[in-house]
Amino acid sequence: MTVDPTGKGIARPVVRIAEGGVAIGVALIIMSLAIVQGFQRDVRELVVGFGAHLRVVAADQGRAQGTDRVAWADVDTAALRAVQGVEHVQAFAQRPAILETREEVEGVVVKGLGDDVDPEFLAKALRDGRLPDWSPGGSAMELLVSGLQARELGLSPGQRVRLLLADARGELRPRVFTVVGVYETGLQEFDGEFVFCALHHLQELSGWGIKARIRVSDPIVGDLPGMREVDVAATGGEGQLRYAWTGVDWWGKGPHMLVGQGEAQVVVSDAEETVSDTAWVTWDDTTGERPQIRLAGGSSDRYIGGLELRVSDYDALWTVSDSVFFVVPYDLDVRSVVDDHPEMFQWLTMLDFNVELIIGLMVLIAILNMASALLLLMLERTRSIGLLKAVGMADGPLMGVFVRLAVRILLRGLAWGNALGFGLALLQRETGLVALDARSYYLSTVPIEIDVVRIATVELGILAVCAIAMFLPARYISRLNPVESLRFD
Repeated sequence: MTVDPTGKGIARPVVRIAEGGVAIGVALIIMSLAIVQGFQRDVRELVVGFGAHLRVVAADQGRAQGTDRVAWADVDTAALRAVQGVEHVQAFAQRPAILETREEVEGVVVKGLGDDVDPEFLAKALRDGRLPDWSPGGSAMELLVSGLQARELGLSPGQRVRLLLADARGELRPRVFTVVGVYETGLQEFDGEFVFCALHHLQELSGWGIKARIRVSDPIVGDLPGMREVDVAATGGEGQLRYAWTGVDWWGKGPHMLVGQGEAQVVVSDAEETVSDTAWVTWDDTTGERPQIRLAGGSSDRYIGGLELRVSDYDALWTVSDSVFFVVPYDLDVRSVVDDHPEMFQWLTMLDFNVELIIGLMVLIAILNMASALLLLMLERTRSIGLLKAVGMADGPLMGVFVRLAVRILLRGLAWGNALGFGLALLQRETGLVALDARSYYLSTVPIEIDVVRIATVELGILAVCAIAMFLPARYISRLNPVESLRFD
């Protein structure tokens, strides 16, 4: 039996309405999927930008009596970079601090980054000035602050600001930094918290390692005229420090007497196996010149807060995390961005429920529209159905005819819906036509991510569910009596 899919009489507009309902529903589903996935992607990238997908840190970091540092010697960065799925590895350190101006103070987290940093995220977020000099040799105390902090404290590039940073012992170390840039991401919870500087500044200010200094007195007058005293001033380490001298018969930190000429080397260490530091003094009291002192510069640069790892595929995050876990030593831990910010990722995951709800409602509306159109089409063709049943056609094939008709109508609606949905999504992605308030939504425009595979899977599911659902109204055929149907007008 050949049936016009558009119907005739009253059925024609009903069929058109059914097609239009399916088209609008499919377009809404496409836009919902694209917007939610785009929002999840962009917000996730903002959170990851302030840290990384994975962090390798001390296993007891954040616990009472725990450590907040990792020795460079304990990590094999080459092995980490060789892990499949790891895209970038960089060192970092971060500590709580107070940002202080003449009028205001604000609590912040100072994050130090080295010359191995991937600057793309901060460069993209930069609104004024420039990024700090990340190189280890840079001596300038440069700071990158957020737009939110700049507005609250009245800061701008070129201004000096006092930073009170808590070292490993909880003592505040004041330093004056120069603001060189202002960034803004729109993620206010993080913008209001983080400031950035070069890693080597934070390593030194954190009090990691041991730093030895040799002090030589002025010539002694009185009992020992012309003689000098030398001793060691050392900071850092855990517990009591030990001083190992070579080249001289000295013990302890001093003071010791400089006699004649020679060179002494002292290695300062502690019982906790903190990386030691070395200093040297060379003297010749026959020349009358002041003794020469050489310092290794301390061992703070042998420590970092940890390593940040960026992965190439977020969906493979847990697989990469497991691989990294077996590469690092037992006293180090691998933490994901989800572990560090669970509330943010729980919220992003909950957005999927909204999409599922929209899909469910649209499928229900499509089924009701298609069922109404199918019943009207069968009602218009009641006499034809009765005639076919009278000549012996079974109910099953007759039902199949009308179900196939419903699928044709559904396919036409899907085609129009795809054209509308993908058209709107591409328009927004290319033009950013619809803007957002970044203070409320973290983003300045409605984000779009088109996942063709996911959309196709959803549409195939809709097509299957609606097609199966059409067998229910098609059962109306089995209730028709052929004699009464032939009399129907």
